[in-house]
Amino acid sequence: MNGDTKMRIRILTEGSEEIGFGHVTRCMSIYQAFQERGLDTELIVNGNGSIEKLMDGTRHRIINWLKMDEITSIMADSDITVVDSYLAPPKLYEIIANESLGVYIDDNKRINYPEGVVVNGSVNAEKLEYPEEKGVQYFLGSRYIPLRKEFWNIEPLKIKENLQSVMITFGGDDLRNMTPLILKTLEKEFPELKKNVVIGRGFKNLEEIEKLKSDTVNLIYYPDAEGMVDTMLKSDLAVSAGGQTLYELARLGLPTLSVAVASNQLHNVKNWEETGFSRYTGLWTDENLLGKMVEELRGLTDYSIRNQMSKTGKMAVDGHGALRIVKKSLLEYYLSKGFTLRKADLGDMKNIYQLSNDPEVRKNSFKTDLIPLSDHEKWFKNKLMDEKSLFIICEVEDEFAAQIRFELEEESSVISISISKKYRGIGIGHPMVKEALKLLKNYSNVQLIKAYIKKSNKGSLKFFEKSGFKLTGPILIDGNEAYEYEYVLRD
Repeated sequence: MNGDTKMRIRILTEGSEEIGFGHVTRCMSIYQAFQERGLDTELIVNGNGSIEKLMDGTRHRIINWLKMDEITSIMADSDITVVDSYLAPPKLYEIIANESLGVYIDDNKRINYPEGVVVNGSVNAEKLEYPEEKGVQYFLGSRYIPLRKEFWNIEPLKIKENLQSVMITFGGDDLRNMTPLILKTLEKEFPELKKNVVIGRGFKNLEEIEKLKSDTVNLIYYPDAEGMVDTMLKSDLAVSAGGQTLYELARLGLPTLSVAVASNQLHNVKNWEETGFSRYTGLWTDENLLGKMVEELRGLTDYSIRNQMSKTGKMAVDGHGALRIVKKSLLEYYLSKGFTLRKADLGDMKNIYQLSNDPEVRKNSFKTDLIPLSDHEKWFKNKLMDEKSLFIICEVEDEFAAQIRFELEEESSVISISISKKYRGIGIGHPMVKEALKLLKNYSNVQLIKAYIKKSNKGSLKFFEKSGFKLTGPILIDGNEAYEYEYVLRD
């Protein structure tokens, strides 16, 4: 990591009018999730000016990073490198793995990936037989599908009794010219339905589509993520290509008829049909595609069927995939660097003071008032000399990360832990506690560890449960409702 300790994230992908914008859209969401943590993040796209508008508001470069001199320069400035590509050769992945933590976004087992993290957020990706490789971690399934920030915490739609409107969306380019073909068919077969037609910046068939505009045809030009959410929420059904948009539709619970506009979408659309969220109407070249679409749409006038499809989609995608990717990536990075535990000394006084007065720490403490420096200094010095207190400092790459303290009694001990903001929420506290318990076992004859946690502190309740502590019951501490947890250190 660079000297200022701000982690550097470089996200490599590709996109243009010729090859589509799906990879860029997917990487935008990962970019947003890293940005949420205030990290030094940059999108690097192999493409052309057609993607500039899509990346408004991001720090980005448009270069051919497949060239050896470019990738070498990028690797000199990256701690975690995310790659989402159908074009990058295996040799390039090896370079990335040797110089940084590689995070590889995959859809279909494209290659055997080198050491790093492989993420496949496709529905049913768990069923793919990825090879077991040393140093390769796999995060599979729709829990890990990265969606743009606007889809993270949105309230899903409620299905209406009557089918009144259909959304038509074929990405930012509509490479197969499906939009006018489907729009004509739906206008003929379902003239009463409102058609919400998404127009991407890469469309080359705009004139043909605009000729079809009418009272029942609403053209939505170049919608951003917020515009897509708005259009989905105003629709009762969608007709969509089989790429990234399917996951956004599932997130909101909008029942969908899917069309595979590329052979590499077949796995995706068929798996979504298997879940029950969407109906696959065919490959773009199928002669009976439109006939099957009309037949399926007629069947979906049934409210109960659409409602069940909606529930299935919402259950499969919760919108937090990008956040999970970031969490897992950061955890793997820090674990690869290793962490150290040692006893606290006077040099830790400032770090402990700042952590103790962190707003989140104070909120979850039994006494929430800020701690005066003079009080802290006296308390800290006393703790260092107290033989009945084991005060542990956790460091990552020589940087203060957490404190774990055990207050010792004859056969039991009370544990408390605080993690600095930078390292919260990624799961690194679990291995730290595990190692701290080993130290305690060597340090004392304590048999039982107790933890007291505010009832309102949901994160810590989950943390201690995941760390193997068992709930023993409720307790009142300083007027605060709390729970007592126990961990058996020795039988």
